[in-house]
Amino acid sequence: MNTRRAAALTVTGLIVLLAGISLAMAAASPIKWVSVPLRTHQFGNVRTPDAVVANAGPNQVGFKKHESRCGCMDGPQGPMLFDVAPNGSIWLFDVLNHRLLMWKAGRPAHPARTLPLPKLDVRDFALGRDGTIFLYAVYAKPPAGDSGANLWALTPTGRVRWRAHAGMGTAMRLGPDGAVYSIGSTKRNPQAWTPLTTSAGRPLSLAAQRRGTTQFQPLAGGMHLVTSQLGVHEVHFALADKSHRVVRAWRVRSKTAIALAQRALTPALVGGELVVQVDVSRQAKSKFLWEHMVMRLAPNGTRQRFSLDAKAVWGDDGAEPITALRIGSDGRLYQLRTNPKTGASVARYSLGR
Repeated sequence: MNTRRAAALTVTGLIVLLAGISLAMAAASPIKWVSVPLRTHQFGNVRTPDAVVANAGPNQVGFKKHESRCGCMDGPQGPMLFDVAPNGSIWLFDVLNHRLLMWKAGRPAHPARTLPLPKLDVRDFALGRDGTIFLYAVYAKPPAGDSGANLWALTPTGRVRWRAHAGMGTAMRLGPDGAVYSIGSTKRNPQAWTPLTTSAGRPLSLAAQRRGTTQFQPLAGGMHLVTSQLGVHEVHFALADKSHRVVRAWRVRSKTAIALAQRALTPALVGGELVVQVDVSRQAKSKFLWEHMVMRLAPNGTRQRFSLDAKAVWGDDGAEPITALRIGSDGRLYQLRTNPKTGASVARYSLGR
């Protein structure tokens, strides 16, 4: 089999399976893959933050410091969710105190505002362009007659604007058009993106949500991102335009095990270039080493790449790291870090130019 035909078949497997692009189009336009070799990962060389943009001491946020009789920790042990608003303010969900904390841009020393919430089981939240706070949440103990609606829209002061039923997945993100999306809301495709609101922030019906579900992530400029995992040492990223034509694609290979991990960082375009993240892992004696590899992909490879601690959130004892990462509207990367001894902070990293 020649190289051109092999490329066409690779495109078919990647695009038809994940994005629904036709076999004819894929075969007619073989991908010109850009190779990104990562070689053997050197653990422990994590990047130092450029700045800490939000900070709360151990007495300013809630942490669960005791174990149950089984010797395990039940439920959330501290803050795990945060977001960066379009205006640069930092928002943290202080889960054990049922509230949101907000830091103004450029004032990291202490929260500027506290927003109490009802006793809700908040699974995720996202910040709209107009300051609306969107919650994926249900009552821990529903009041009599409650509708059970799981999508909440709050004003910046905490007043409920509306509630609606939504088909939720594992995460909630603001899309490039200002609409709120759920990620992984279909059993067949854990990477599916489902619109929950209009671009103006109004709720969509369940039928409209199902109609709008797409197999791939929407990006700015009408672009879409297609991702694929091939074994434990190779992942693919492809950008497709409005006509479903693949305009750029990268084949990332590593001698150390790598995996796609959308729970940590949602890919985004920064300066017209794609910023992505993979998890790098290796078994070392009695412990498992795990780091985030952040990459800014350029037309000829990578413009920038660096490692971050994948276990920066305290209480993460699961098989997969859950450290939250966000790319702000300023094109910089933000990371949540928590520990009951030091409190909670959000670190910022430049992604270059």
